[in-house]
Amino acid sequence: MSAGDQLPTEQELCQEYGVSRITLRRAIEDISRDGQVVRSQGRGTFKTESPTASREVISSQIKGFYRQQLDLGRYVHTKVISNEVVRNTPVARVLGIDPSFGIIRLERLRYVNDILQQHVVTYLSLERFPEVLQEDFTSGSLYDFLQSRYGVKLERDEVVVRIEEARGQVAGYFDVHEGTPVLAMDSTVFGSEGEVVCYGIALHPPRHSEIKFIIGNPAVSLDESPKSAQ
Repeated sequence: MSAGDQLPTEQELCQEYGVSRITLRRAIEDISRDGQVVRSQGRGTFKTESPTASREVISSQIKGFYRQQLDLGRYVHTKVISNEVVRNTPVARVLGIDPSFGIIRLERLRYVNDILQQHVVTYLSLERFPEVLQEDFTSGSLYDFLQSRYGVKLERDEVVVRIEEARGQVAGYFDVHEGTPVLAMDSTVFGSEGEVVCYGIALHPPRHSEIKFIIGNPAVSLDESPKSAQ
């Protein structure tokens, strides 16, 4: 669709895709949150302009940067700076592993539509995820790889947003002066058993430092009938 085009009515979409109105509304809500459409009261739902810059969206659904941008119709590619084994006591504590064990340190530059959007360093347990070292992450998602290769179910992502000064090679990547403030995001991802799957630090260049948070109440099951107050 082109920007400004109006989506068909709910009834037309339900018939076209063979889904219920509830399912359709949830789908429209998802793409509205991603900024792909905008709803106008009394007029309908319209396709928006596709922004050139990446806006990372923090919501209840753990997609990862690659999948999120791909779903928005953007071209995403990665330059892998390093994929190596290190030892780091503070990171080992975050991962919940013995500090003497090896840790995989995966450093990448993430580009969206050929524009550098993110420098990210991700840490994982070498003992648990050894095949990460052999995988080519120039394209594809680390989260997708962990789910397909190891059957990992990502249940929770704790994110801390802060300001950090760009130093050394990072300042060079972003083409900014040493000490320039940049947006940093610390992400700790947990699995279905409450274990830490990975820990990462993502830095964003000043011109692409917009984060959108979506905060909502837990969904109520449609199958549950209201209960009287006790």
